[in-house]
Amino acid sequence: MQAPTNLTERVRYNTLFENITDEQFAAVEDLLIERSFRANECILDENENDRGLFLLVDGRVRILRRTKQREELLLGLLHHGDFFGELELIDGRSRMTRIVAHDDCLTYELPREAFEDLLYQHHPFAIRLLQVASVRLRALQDYFVKEINRHFEYSTAEVEKLRQLIEAAKTVNSTLDVNELLRLIVDTALSIVGAQGGTLYLIDEQKRELWSKVLKGSTMVEIRLPVGKGIAGYVAATGDSIKLSDAYLDPRFNPEIDAQTGFHTKSMLCVPIRNKQETVIGVLQLLNKKEGVFTADDEQFINALSVHSALALENARVYELERQKIAMEKEIHAARNVQMSLVPQEAPAKEGYEIAGRSLPAKVVSGDYFDYIPIDDERMAICVGDVTGKGLPAALLMANLQAILRSEMMLRASPKRSMQRSNKLLLQSTASDKFVTLFYCILDTARHQFTYSNAGHEQPLLLRDGARPKKLITGGTILGILSDVAYEQELVPMEPGDALVIYSDGITEAANGSGEQFGQERLERCLESCFRQPAPKIIDELVNAVQRFVGSQPQTDDITVVVVKRSG
Repeated sequence: MQAPTNLTERVRYNTLFENITDEQFAAVEDLLIERSFRANECILDENENDRGLFLLVDGRVRILRRTKQREELLLGLLHHGDFFGELELIDGRSRMTRIVAHDDCLTYELPREAFEDLLYQHHPFAIRLLQVASVRLRALQDYFVKEINRHFEYSTAEVEKLRQLIEAAKTVNSTLDVNELLRLIVDTALSIVGAQGGTLYLIDEQKRELWSKVLKGSTMVEIRLPVGKGIAGYVAATGDSIKLSDAYLDPRFNPEIDAQTGFHTKSMLCVPIRNKQETVIGVLQLLNKKEGVFTADDEQFINALSVHSALALENARVYELERQKIAMEKEIHAARNVQMSLVPQEAPAKEGYEIAGRSLPAKVVSGDYFDYIPIDDERMAICVGDVTGKGLPAALLMANLQAILRSEMMLRASPKRSMQRSNKLLLQSTASDKFVTLFYCILDTARHQFTYSNAGHEQPLLLRDGARPKKLITGGTILGILSDVAYEQELVPMEPGDALVIYSDGITEAANGSGEQFGQERLERCLESCFRQPAPKIIDELVNAVQRFVGSQPQTDDITVVVVKRSG
């Protein structure tokens, strides 16, 4: 295309033509081709080698190089009066860079043949080309040297940060004590970012509160605040990180903590601590950076530290749960030992009578209680009870009950009197939520009779040939609930072949897979069919019937059975 009339003014003074004469320029002037490009339009692409020399008249262009990661690295920015495309014309190789219009650009392209004529025929032009190329090469060299130094410094700083993070991770994972861990995490964070103070709050999910322990004077005090209140509460509720240069200017800041601790907060960095499920389990709050304010680098590093802190806190929590489990197991075994010392190891031998007892706990420790207490050669007390609760408290209550009942034997008290005194003493020595159901009888083997009183326990059955099972209901309310309760007693004769069966509610309330209970009716049918057998066999038949009924369902309550049978 024909160049415009003002071409000489716009191109003649391009830096490349400074050393050629007007006559030499006039020789190529008619060969120049005007080319316009829009901003961000590619002018020359990689691997091209069939274009001419471009003279930049208006606008700017970028020289770009793609990395292995397909990112574009900026190598240079050329302005009007500059040129590009000369290297491919000199060495004949494909381009290794892209030229992209930075603004709307106007260029003039000098074809390859015209460029080669200038290069080979006009020595001053070749000298000028070498000079400009040398300047560009030096500039590019300086750029890469600076980039290398910058990346080296950056890498060195990153290595140091990584080293600090590794050391911090070792520190916070050096203990399983939660209180010590809180201190270690805060101290580590303070030393790394250079802050004056800090607090690590943990979230109490049940109360929806943040809690921590801080030093006030020489005393550790616990502080609590609702989730959502204050900066730490806001971070706990939202999971956002917060950086403040002046905390008192933020309406979310809660000055009450400063009032409690005597600390004056200025700058602040507050980040959430998340577990593996990304749930916020705590908040790390750092206060008053010693030099300047908290930066994005500080936030990034504390976020990395919070990951290790969350793992350490989770390990400490699991350890604490395991420690509690071990302590509980020890308590259960202690309760079991207490209970086994209270349960009769063998039934007493009484002429003309068979006595047998068995207790099957649903757990390691049973809440049921049975005992044989000798009075004299002809009389003995037999009791079966159900104590509220499980574990060591229930075992201790059982021991307390046994001591009370055995003391009653020393007083030769009647069943109703024993019930009244036992109720009174339990009220005085146990908590209001502890109580006992108890069947208590005194068997007189010389007179072949027993006198009983039933304090809210399952109604025992007296089985006799030719008669319906007799329920033993006389007595009063359960022990340990109300004061001044009157208890009644009843005397029942024992004829040859009679069987007294005392049991706990673990028999009647045993349920199968459909939720149906064994119940009173099945109990009576089973006993009516087997009460003529020896006392131990009666217990076997009853327990087997219950187990067949429930099938594969787990035992949910303690089962206790005592059988007293007159054999002659």
